[in-house]
Amino acid sequence: MNWFGYKNISKIIMTTTILIILSNTLLISLFYYKNQINEYDEALINLKHEHINKQKINLKKDIHHLINMIEYKYSPKQLKTKEVRDEIKQWISSLSFDNEKSDYIFVYELLNRQGGDDFARMVIHPTRPKLVGTLLSTKYKDINGFSFRKKFMQDINIKGDSIVSYAYQKATKRIEEKISYFKYYKPLNWIIAKGVYNDEIKQEMTSKREDLKHRVTKQIKQNIFFFILFSIVATIIAYFIGKMIQFIINEKNKMVKKTTKELALLNRELDSRVKKELEKNKEQEQILMQKSKFIALGETISLIAHQWRQPISELGAIILNIKLHHKLDKLDSKLMNKKATEVETILEYMSKTIDDFRTFFKPNKNKYNFNINSSTQRVLQITKPMLGEHQIKIIQDIDNSIEINSYQNEFEQVLLNIISNAKDAIVSDNIQNGNISINVYQTDKIYIKICDNAKGIDGSLIHKIFNPYFTTKSEAEGTGIGLYMSKMIIEENMAGKLSVQSSNEGTCFIISF
Repeated sequence: MNWFGYKNISKIIMTTTILIILSNTLLISLFYYKNQINEYDEALINLKHEHINKQKINLKKDIHHLINMIEYKYSPKQLKTKEVRDEIKQWISSLSFDNEKSDYIFVYELLNRQGGDDFARMVIHPTRPKLVGTLLSTKYKDINGFSFRKKFMQDINIKGDSIVSYAYQKATKRIEEKISYFKYYKPLNWIIAKGVYNDEIKQEMTSKREDLKHRVTKQIKQNIFFFILFSIVATIIAYFIGKMIQFIINEKNKMVKKTTKELALLNRELDSRVKKELEKNKEQEQILMQKSKFIALGETISLIAHQWRQPISELGAIILNIKLHHKLDKLDSKLMNKKATEVETILEYMSKTIDDFRTFFKPNKNKYNFNINSSTQRVLQITKPMLGEHQIKIIQDIDNSIEINSYQNEFEQVLLNIISNAKDAIVSDNIQNGNISINVYQTDKIYIKICDNAKGIDGSLIHKIFNPYFTTKSEAEGTGIGLYMSKMIIEENMAGKLSVQSSNEGTCFIISF
């Protein structure tokens, strides 16, 4: 049994749909879980930064609040007295704080703004009273080698305050990372500071981290539950859809069996119609070919007429000259021989013209190598009188070395047809200084480009230009077969391509091999 057969298509759809839903649910759940964990980690980092920034703001706020209290209680003049200074020291030292935390205020008396060994004296330090009165140096470094006093003095000299992170001893004798805010208070010449240790920040963040983790875990569980619930519902729906599809397929099978017989009968009728239409098309093609031959014959006669017009005029002049001399009794044998020679020369030229046209239009179904320039010159020699009558100039840019292996006579008939059409367009559009350019070159392909300087073909008509019986000329001047036959010769007989480009500045026909 072929499980992948047409009859099992509903089972295939149902099974595939269920597998896709389950796999998508699993992937989405894993992706969502990973995404939530990443968001959780990012939220923790942001929470830490926010908390640190909040602590910095609080430190700054506490120091400024202390200074405001001092300025509220004492005037600038009082602040200069020793009694008031001692009273402020006692008040700040008496402020309560937690030994496990760093919520105490410490104060330096600034001695040298440029820093150095004795840049300041410790005035207040609740957790390390032994340091009170000692001279301090900006060269002092913490256990990490950081000169934090030098750093906050640089900031104070620039902007009057500073926030610095450094390692320092807690009241419990442990060395911890600390963030402190230092503010220079000019009336007392003090640097008033307060700090907070990083381990205190970690302790405060622990509860927030646990709360955030609990909320993220709860959200993940809820979403996974809904994903699974959706999978179950979608699987049930897929099952019933599969059953419906199977029912529809069974009904369609019955309809197909019913219509198969009707189609078989219709096919037999269509075969009969197609055969009749093919026979009609063959007849039409034969008629078209016959018309093409008559048109070529007409063009040949027209070209011969152009070629013979001048010689016939010359023959008429010679005959008149002979009659005149005969009438005047001056027709001697010398003059007769001279005029006879002239007549023979003209007749020989006219005979050669017939031979040229007979060779040109002679059918030849054998392929052989021929030079494109030589073929082009043959065509131009035949069309020279026709083009000269309308003063149409030929501009040539031809690579003399290019040869192809194909049907020379058919190729020359196409060239003749395109050049004749170009001449008709120039004459019809009354173009002064008309010209036809012929460009033959080779890149990736061989290109023969024939362009006129007439007014071009209407854009709404150019796509029909190669259709049989379509022409832009009047009924008396065109049949609409020439370009159709030219395209058939180039593309079907010679395995090339014939295309057209047109604008207001002229039309170009491009043959490529």
